[in-house]
Amino acid sequence: MKYTISIIELIKRPIIRKDKPEEFLNKMTDDEFKQFDEEITINLKKEKTIENFPEWNAAYLAKLIDRSILYDIFKNNK
Repeated sequence: MKYTISIIELIKRPIIRKDKPEEFLNKMTDDEFKQFDEEITINLKKEKTIENFPEWNAAYLAKLIDRSILYDIFKNNK
């Protein structure tokens, strides 16, 4: 899955907020976070994820966790 903002770009950015649970999310503006959320939603729909709880929530959280893991790996190996 490709996102508008790359992990490498996020690693280079400063933290600009403190209201999100992950460091990489705290480097996004409100508009960028909204775009990121929309990109996850589009991907989940393409994957035909059931749009009910708990399937949708689990799949959404899995995307966030995957992105967080990749962010940490790249950040720690730069």
